[in-house]
Amino acid sequence: MQTTTIAAAKKLKLQYFSAWFCPFAHRSTIALEHHNQSGTKFIDFEWQEALGWENRQPTGKEEFDAEDRKDWIYHWKSPELLKCNPLGMIPTLLEESTGRSVTESVVCIEFIDEIARNAGSTQSPLLPLDSFEKAQARVMAERMNKKVTSSYYTCLVREDKEERQQAFNTILSGLEEFVNYNASNVDSGNNINIVDCVLFPYAWRLYVLEHYRGFSVPQTGSTWIQYHKWLDNMSNLEHVKKTLPDVEKYLIHVEKYASGRARSKVGNAVRRGKAADNYADDE
Repeated sequence: MQTTTIAAAKKLKLQYFSAWFCPFAHRSTIALEHHNQSGTKFIDFEWQEALGWENRQPTGKEEFDAEDRKDWIYHWKSPELLKCNPLGMIPTLLEESTGRSVTESVVCIEFIDEIARNAGSTQSPLLPLDSFEKAQARVMAERMNKKVTSSYYTCLVREDKEERQQAFNTILSGLEEFVNYNASNVDSGNNINIVDCVLFPYAWRLYVLEHYRGFSVPQTGSTWIQYHKWLDNMSNLEHVKKTLPDVEKYLIHVEKYASGRARSKVGNAVRRGKAADNYADDE
């Protein structure tokens, strides 16, 4: 496989299919802004708001559609997104001149980091350059996906209170694991990494679980003091702050998940008792 050359990386122009509310896409947005914060555009991209919501009639093909409800809300996906990614998932990065695309949030972060560094970015690499450290970062990013991301949706969507509590306990366990992994990076300012990018969009959104489910992250104890310090530092980085959705607007948006009305691949999977990433593409 040929590595993208420096000249090619500098000329690359991308269409970025995203959505203001999507935490999966938020990961890639942080990576893009991280490498473009110095005033030089190392990643030339154009944002396309490609995902939204609409009320429409149930299809009648699924068990949940059989319920006598009139308030289902379904994803709307732009034709441009579906053309380059028929599954309609965001984030999706498209090189319009060739039709080549990159999908999946963690893969997009790695792609953005490689392209930006090849184009001359002087920002800290999101993936460590040391091969062992890079492998460890990838493992930790995946653990944050399983322990925090999936459990976030379980807390938000599932109806059983005991199941929600168990899921929130898993979130706390994941956050503790992250602090132990990332302790030396808490005070490192702008030197964020792929694990920060993967976890932060969900860590920042945990106020949703406090609002709708009454769950909150502890404030006291050395681990939680470190965690909140990391969260505050990340939230106040200028290039990260500009990516944050309005809190009240987001609470209104996410209510459809809390009330069980959202019909999305992730929402459908979680309602069926599966992990958020264990969705079926035809649902």
